[in-house]
Amino acid sequence: MPTAKNKPSIEDVLHHWGARTMPFCEDRPAEPFLSEPMREGLELLDQTAALRSVMLLNGLNGVGKSALVSYWAHSLEPKQFLPVVITHATLSGVGLLWSLALRLGQEPSTRRSENLERIHNGVRALAKVIPVLVLDEAQHYSAMALEEVRLLLGLNLPQQPLFALVLIGDTYLLDTLRLQSRRALFSRIAVSYQLPPLNPQQAEAYLRHRLEQAGLHRDCFDPAALNMLTSASDGICRTLNLLATAAWIEAARQKADTITPDHLQVALRRVPMAREKITPAAAGPAGR
Repeated sequence: MPTAKNKPSIEDVLHHWGARTMPFCEDRPAEPFLSEPMREGLELLDQTAALRSVMLLNGLNGVGKSALVSYWAHSLEPKQFLPVVITHATLSGVGLLWSLALRLGQEPSTRRSENLERIHNGVRALAKVIPVLVLDEAQHYSAMALEEVRLLLGLNLPQQPLFALVLIGDTYLLDTLRLQSRRALFSRIAVSYQLPPLNPQQAEAYLRHRLEQAGLHRDCFDPAALNMLTSASDGICRTLNLLATAAWIEAARQKADTITPDHLQVALRRVPMAREKITPAAAGPAGR
């Protein structure tokens, strides 16, 4: 059974590797890794904000949609745009209006009509600054909530929309919006873009980038372990981060200077999303 000495603290792990920070945590590094599809997505987001149009960004869970939009929102010029990001997809139509009024600097009301007026007051107070409304996990919003957004934007009127709108969701979001109850919003989507998983070369570049961000400018994975990692993650950034972190900590626990396939097998047993990738010969017990 492992003793306390076998279980390094995070500080011990960082010291072992000579790193400033944990490289594969899902935080927002100063200079994020941007694959070509991610750069294309950023261009389309910029276009959507400038035109006050509607964009749908979808993809598999964990592929990096929310992280990409978060990076983009933080990079917007504050004199031109005000990002309003709402992540609580279970809000009702009334709750959505309440939250939006609050984020526009207005005192929300319990009455829908008053919130609508306060939202318009908040937008008018912004003058030339364009609000950019981002709804994450948009596949979970009710038809009524999305209809409130559509009407609020003024998409049914000839004048320029009140907001730019970015909908973030899973791969089924586009089909969900095709339903009759959401058809009015679907017909006004100017851009639909699906963010793909990283291919093996991009995944390797991503790992190198994260290591460099943590202050490590050397290879920490042996080639076989790197191949296992990129294959087992299926190019999903979240799974890639979870597996790399678990293997990185396991290698430090064993005082190894390079992450090997054995360390990856331990990581595969510990990360549920990747457990099915364990090779039969290395299945063993569920943990160590």
